[in-house]
Amino acid sequence: MLIFAKVMQKIFLLLYFLCAWFGSNQLYAQTLVPMDTSMYSVELGTYFEGKASYYANSLHGKRTASGQKYNRNKLTAAHRTLPLGSRLKVTNKQNGKWVIVVVNDRGPYSKKYILDLSYRAAKHLGMTRGKGYAKVVIELLPIKDEPWPQKHVPEPAGQGLQN
Repeated sequence: MLIFAKVMQKIFLLLYFLCAWFGSNQLYAQTLVPMDTSMYSVELGTYFEGKASYYANSLHGKRTASGQKYNRNKLTAAHRTLPLGSRLKVTNKQNGKWVIVVVNDRGPYSKKYILDLSYRAAKHLGMTRGKGYAKVVIELLPIKDEPWPQKHVPEPAGQGLQN
């Protein structure tokens, strides 16, 4: 009888620890914050001003925070806090050119900049010739139900969209 009680006690402890371990994993998974939410609530039409840079070509094909691969030929951007999937109108203050991008990554990691743009977006804003950064105004636009088309920028590249 004593052996049976000890065996039952060990089985009970094993089950207790297994339930505690699996239960803590489920609880942990439920408390994770999804990547597409923001720590800050920002209203549509909000404007930001600062410097924007663009991604290095060596990052082409690498994974972004959204899980997508970075494509230098798409109109995307990285922002520290705006929700992933946010649409932004980015205007170069120096020449007035603007482009609409989708936030699909986190960054920039330098405190000097408020936005990292894809190479294509930077080229349309006229950032690729010269310093590699520009003073920009960013406007938060409403999110559309479908992905934003990548064909809304006129060719040849570099002209950007005029007001």
